[in-house]
Amino acid sequence: MIHSLSKIDNFGAEFKQRIIHSEQEHKSIIGGLFTLLVYSICTAYFIFVLQQWASGQILPKILIESTVSAFEKFEMPDKLIELTFVRYDDQIVDPFATQGNILMPIAVLLENNKPISYQSVLTNSEISNYGTNLIEMEKMQIVKNSRNDKSQENCRYYNLLITTCQKQYLKENQTCASNEDIQNYLRNSLTPIEIEVKLQQFDTKNKEIYEVEKQLQFILEENLTLKVDILFQNTNTIIDDHLIFSNSKLFSYFSDFSVLTQTNTKIQNAQIIQDQVLIQIAFKVDPIEVKQSITYVKFGEMLAEVGSIASLLLAASWFIQQFNKEEMENKIIDEIISIYYPQFRNLKKIKNCMGRTIKIKHEKDEINQKEFQKWYKKVRKNAILKLSVVNQLHEISRLYFIIRSQTTYQQMLKYQNCGIQLPHRLFKKHSYDINNELQSKDIQIEDYDLESSYMITSVLCEDDLNLLNYNHNQKRINIPAG
Repeated sequence: MIHSLSKIDNFGAEFKQRIIHSEQEHKSIIGGLFTLLVYSICTAYFIFVLQQWASGQILPKILIESTVSAFEKFEMPDKLIELTFVRYDDQIVDPFATQGNILMPIAVLLENNKPISYQSVLTNSEISNYGTNLIEMEKMQIVKNSRNDKSQENCRYYNLLITTCQKQYLKENQTCASNEDIQNYLRNSLTPIEIEVKLQQFDTKNKEIYEVEKQLQFILEENLTLKVDILFQNTNTIIDDHLIFSNSKLFSYFSDFSVLTQTNTKIQNAQIIQDQVLIQIAFKVDPIEVKQSITYVKFGEMLAEVGSIASLLLAASWFIQQFNKEEMENKIIDEIISIYYPQFRNLKKIKNCMGRTIKIKHEKDEINQKEFQKWYKKVRKNAILKLSVVNQLHEISRLYFIIRSQTTYQQMLKYQNCGIQLPHRLFKKHSYDINNELQSKDIQIEDYDLESSYMITSVLCEDDLNLLNYNHNQKRINIPAG
């Protein structure tokens, strides 16, 4: 069971053979400079993106699509519609004045295109920028039922009628102008009526809804009725602004409107209200809605953006890897050549900026460059063969055959168990005490390993462990005296 667990271990350590001493990888100055450059650029870009992200300068991803909603109910916000008379001269009479009123705004509620209630919205609570009376539509409830679904509420919308003053709709402290004054006003002046609609938009930077005002102006004509349909564009905005996970917030508002206009005679509008209707404005909701999905950049996406830049830069590391690979190969080959030709260490290579050898120098003697290159090419080819595992095994097998031809089988078995004696200082007991315990045997501690039963000898010492070690800085081997 324990062995089975070890076989499925995905975290096993891989053995890497050292090139020279403690070097398992060849690294160069050029590779170090390139690494420093890549990480510096990535860090600087990460700080730049992080600053933009924190200040809201990175625009979110916005997906807009249109949908058709057959049924929906809308609670229209207060002060959505404001009506006023555009007056450029203070001497001109305000037709929407509550005292001596000439023009009266009447809100008509229609259900399934049939009027069910009339109400004057004439007030004097607000003054417009033109110094005239400002008319505000009260809160409206519009029901959109485009397919006439009987299981849902009936379709409901509002009309705003601009008529001459109607006494039956007057409120307290309100009076109408005389018929003569009303007719004179309509005959002798062009009356510009301004309608202001307060729409809403979503601010992606501050993540909040703000108001946008749009104005429409119409001119009243005595003998014609202007019919206007204002279709509000409803927008459902889904906001996902969480730092890491998904966190959706829904905002619903009117973002825009479209206007359809036509003119009719007075007779055609008499069925709605028995009087002069100068402007008939219908407030409806467009059956086509806009669905807007706004997803802010998350921290993981920002890291991915930085990582893409890093990946692009690291793609260029292939050239550095090839450079290091070639330099490592040249270094190992030169070390192998130095093993066979010790004088080779005294040669100095002059390289260009690309790492190519262009000249060979010696400390004392002058080098014949042409002959050296010819010799080096031949020796290098042989040194490359030394790096292959098959060649190494081949050479070891040849050495074995040479030793075997000079040594008997019994001597080879003896060498199989031959080893270096451990220092006496490692044992608490002295050697003579241990030897006394082994009086019945003919061998001494110098010839026997107490734990492994391997043959040992005092002829070998600790220096034998390092005697044949390769040291590329070593120029000669000092043989101790005695």
